[in-house]
Amino acid sequence: MGRVGELARLDALAEQVRGGIAAVVLLDGAPGVGKSDLVDRLAAGLADFTLVRTRAPSSGAAPPGAVLARCVGAAGGTGTADVPLLLGTALLAALEDLDRRGPVLFVVDDLDRADPESLGVLRLLLRRLTPLRVLAVLTGRDRPDGWLDLTGAGGGWGDDAVRLHLDGLTVADVDDLTRAAGRHGTAWSVQRLHEETAGNPLHVGAVLAESDLPDRYRLGRPRPPGTMTAALRARLDALPDGPRRVLEAMAAFGDPAPLTALTELAGPEAPTCAAQLVDAGLAVRQADETGEHLTFPSPLLRDTVYAGTPADRRRALHRAAADLTGGSVRWRHLVGATDGPDPDLADALDAAATEAIDRGDLVPAAEYLEWACECSDDDGLAGRRLIDAVRLLVYAAREGDALQHTEAVERLPDSAARSEIRGLLAFCRDEVAGARDLLLVARDEAPAGSELRARIDVELAYVHSHLGNGEAATAAAEQALRDQPGLPRLCAVARAFVAAGTALTAGAPAGLDTLGFLPERPVDAAPPQLPALTQRGILSGLVGRLDPAVADLTVAARRRTPFTRFLGMAADLHLVWCHYLLGEWDAARRALEIAMAGADQHGRSFDHAALRSLSAILHAGRGEEAAARADLAVATERAEAADFLGPRVHLALAHGAIAQAAGRPGEVLDALTALTPGAIEADRVRLLSGWWLPAIADSQIDLGWWEEAERSIDELARVPVRGSCLPVARAWVGGRLAAARGDIALACRLFEDGLAIPSEGGEPAWYRARLRHAYGVLLLRVGEPAVGRVVLAQACRTFARLGARPFLDRARADGDVAADGAADPADEPGRWTDGLSDREREIAGLVGRGWTNPEIAAELFVSAKTVEYHLRNVYGKLRITGRRALRDRVQQV
Repeated sequence: MGRVGELARLDALAEQVRGGIAAVVLLDGAPGVGKSDLVDRLAAGLADFTLVRTRAPSSGAAPPGAVLARCVGAAGGTGTADVPLLLGTALLAALEDLDRRGPVLFVVDDLDRADPESLGVLRLLLRRLTPLRVLAVLTGRDRPDGWLDLTGAGGGWGDDAVRLHLDGLTVADVDDLTRAAGRHGTAWSVQRLHEETAGNPLHVGAVLAESDLPDRYRLGRPRPPGTMTAALRARLDALPDGPRRVLEAMAAFGDPAPLTALTELAGPEAPTCAAQLVDAGLAVRQADETGEHLTFPSPLLRDTVYAGTPADRRRALHRAAADLTGGSVRWRHLVGATDGPDPDLADALDAAATEAIDRGDLVPAAEYLEWACECSDDDGLAGRRLIDAVRLLVYAAREGDALQHTEAVERLPDSAARSEIRGLLAFCRDEVAGARDLLLVARDEAPAGSELRARIDVELAYVHSHLGNGEAATAAAEQALRDQPGLPRLCAVARAFVAAGTALTAGAPAGLDTLGFLPERPVDAAPPQLPALTQRGILSGLVGRLDPAVADLTVAARRRTPFTRFLGMAADLHLVWCHYLLGEWDAARRALEIAMAGADQHGRSFDHAALRSLSAILHAGRGEEAAARADLAVATERAEAADFLGPRVHLALAHGAIAQAAGRPGEVLDALTALTPGAIEADRVRLLSGWWLPAIADSQIDLGWWEEAERSIDELARVPVRGSCLPVARAWVGGRLAAARGDIALACRLFEDGLAIPSEGGEPAWYRARLRHAYGVLLLRVGEPAVGRVVLAQACRTFARLGARPFLDRARADGDVAADGAADPADEPGRWTDGLSDREREIAGLVGRGWTNPEIAAELFVSAKTVEYHLRNVYGKLRITGRRALRDRVQQV
């Protein structure tokens, strides 16, 4: 499956060979990547070719001329095995004989294992094939100074040799394989399969043969397929003792393993063995200022090596590694060296976990407690440590790791703490309503006024806020504050949920009023205050104070402490919304990509659903409907796991945005009118309706539903505000409705009032541009073309800056703006960046602002080399010569 481009290239070379011009193809890639399959498919399509195929010996050092001898035999020739040059002459003669009958497909597999003498003769011979109708395809793994060296002994493979490197399959190819195997593979699960296997067809096939994809990727790290493990185990068993000991040392020490440490663990021959492992593709060499390191090419190989290492050998390696390391790494090795319970070590780990919690390092603390549980000789202590470890993992948004302990938690005796953890694990599975029910049971079981009960109340407040039940969220959080006022961290989180609950019941301004204890500058917030800072940012955005919201949410999202991870991706989601409304769409995409990377590691399914929905909205705004629908498909799939209504909001908004960009108002209404108190929680509608009411009113006007639009505008007027965003939106749709009804004076007054609204809390560029578009159209209609085109040109400039192609095209069509001084299409961001990816467009824009590569890398959370890579692509696509030309192009726009 897949490899359409590579197969087409090979077919074209075959046609060249039919015309009398020989061709040499060097086909390389990792084991299992599909080299043999591609050659099989090529051969199946070349019925008029004679197939000559052989491979290098599979094990041991091949004697001189061994591969050539095999080639001669496959071609039906004869030669002297101990004289490689004579074997080459015999091979050339055999190919000449076959050429007289018709074209020849000459294939040698696994050439990376060929003897040097055969390689030298083959290079010499294949450069002389030109008069023959021979397509030579040589396959193997890429190795430094190996068979692919184009300037090696004998002068290389010839100037016309074609190299085809096979990377892993694309996501689309993996999807095709999934369908061909008869497996149910949704968009998200296929994406995960591609990530797990790196697109390696052999690995993909092994997973599909053994696993149901949705179950495999629910949460947590999937088990490797047994067939892959068995194949690796057989390969490892065939290794000599020295390299195998180095691999075992690597697996025990951890990635990456310094070569100096491996020498201590595996003996003085470790450097020599390491070179052999690298050459065999079983290890990867890295180097930095601290020296050389070895790492495994895949987690599957590391896990297979570790599992296959004898227990006594593992313990000895860990004991030795403990003397070479410190900190948390040393604790891990001390645990690995134990043979049964070790109460003293368990107590020491418990103390280390307490110190880590005091520092706010929840993940290391959880790991110490997991190890302490393993070393405990008391079942009660072990159970308490397990419960504390799982709770910390949930608080740190490590749901996959937490769920690994589900069976162990179920085996614990009944207790309030066990019920609490069962509730938190249900939350990890996206069963938010189920989590509420279990936490309510845990609360009833916990002693009144205890720290445990207060903690459960805080957890309940979070769950109630997810369920859109503001009154219950506020009550639970306030109860925690009353019961444990002396616990500053717990109280700080409880105050965040008091604000969230109050906002749901009484509106965002009321929620903001509860957060007066926060410092004015977000950077001054202490780590325990970050959940409350997140809530202040969310609520500020909802009332239209977009710039202060961005400041709060940026700090909360960037600092990403365990206290904010407990809130999932809330800060990131609302940060993207604020950038979107401010007309900062590149910044919105940048924040979204950072958030999606975080969600891939620590996100819940409903986080993925919301983030993918936002991605769909951004794509739709730029006219990229196919990409928007692809994101929406993934979002819909991820939302299916949730047992509450929250994800429906973002899904509906994404559906509506796609329809709005395409100019289909009926579909907009179909999507957004589902966001009513009858379909989702009334508290949630009350808090968030400012997100969708302007689009509803706009679409109702397009359809001539004037009375319905008036009701929507009245409802929008009741949304509490403290900034200019929604007042500008209200002026836009109010002016549109008045113009549709023929009240031109009222429409003009509303539009003018909207343009005059000061940018309090940030300039709502998106709604202001929509208003200017509508006002410009009205002015043209009533006979004021000069002013109308000026207003439309202003709208066009904003749409162009955003890259909002569908809206720009409509505005231009409505007023023929180009004739009156608007930007030329070639200079509009939505047009001159055609063909650039989102990341390339983003980097180009930052270069235009004078940023250096290190500054761009820091802003985008990528390496400077990645920035350089994207810039090279930008230069090529835009046909410009360098940074200065790119900066000039961007600044001209």
